[in-house]
Amino acid sequence: MGKISGIIAMLIATVIWGTGFSAQSRGAQLVDEMLFIMLRSIVGVLALIPVIAAFDLFRMKRFSFWGNAATVQEKKFLLTGGFWCGAAITAASFLQQCGIKYVSAGKTGFLTALYIIIVPVLGIFFKRKTSPVLWLAVVIAMGGTRLLCGGIGSLGLGEWLVIGCAVLYSLHILVIDHYAAKCDCIRLSCLQFLTAAVFSAAVSLITRESWAVEGICSSMPFWLFCGIGSSAVAFTLQIAAQKYLHPVTASLLMSLESVFAVIAGSLFLKEHLSSKELMGCSVIFLAIILAQIPFSRTKKQGSVPDKG
Repeated sequence: MGKISGIIAMLIATVIWGTGFSAQSRGAQLVDEMLFIMLRSIVGVLALIPVIAAFDLFRMKRFSFWGNAATVQEKKFLLTGGFWCGAAITAASFLQQCGIKYVSAGKTGFLTALYIIIVPVLGIFFKRKTSPVLWLAVVIAMGGTRLLCGGIGSLGLGEWLVIGCAVLYSLHILVIDHYAAKCDCIRLSCLQFLTAAVFSAAVSLITRESWAVEGICSSMPFWLFCGIGSSAVAFTLQIAAQKYLHPVTASLLMSLESVFAVIAGSLFLKEHLSSKELMGCSVIFLAIILAQIPFSRTKKQGSVPDKG
């Protein structure tokens, strides 16, 4: 795979992630939040197992649960990483799944994409360098959010839930950034989805969500798409593509996810944003680009999770 193939692979992954918001929106109307997260997480685990086996075969290594983790400390580090990544992505996915009931898929995509700006802002608390360009991006993003959603007083429950989801996704990325350098990324992802499946199943049972067979079957295309497409296929394409792309190029391509979320929402859900909302999307997109360029040149962030 060369640079051109890497760009194509990353674009395919981005289209899948963007389309995933439409699948989530449809699924949110058919089953409860934690049940949907549990179903897609289980599918994600099952879909990633053959991916892990294929990568091991390609590297001419024996397939095992631990992969490169040989010592007790390395195995503990992998399990701990899977646990905390899974806890973070469960919480973020829950807020996103709740919010998308009230907010269009396209708007959800752009509000979720704010994590790209929030990550370097939170990085300040971990003594990571920042720049005036970042703060400019934050101000621009706030202006874009105002156009997209109205003033703070105009933000509804759905918008606040999705913004909260963006904050939690930012924490999720920072957690991945801590563990991914010393772990097999695909195994770490598989463990995080396994953790998410356990957490969401437990909460779903405790809160007595409906597990009606009719709802599960009718929503099957949507949690299958999110589990296989967003979790396994797109994630694997991202890993393969980033080996051949500059971090800046990869980040900018991934930021197109929010654009594809709007396109997919229009095509599949017949959603239409007003001219003011589209202007807000454009302003947020500009902020996303500004926020990525200075930081990707110095240090690549941890693997971006599936967001759709």
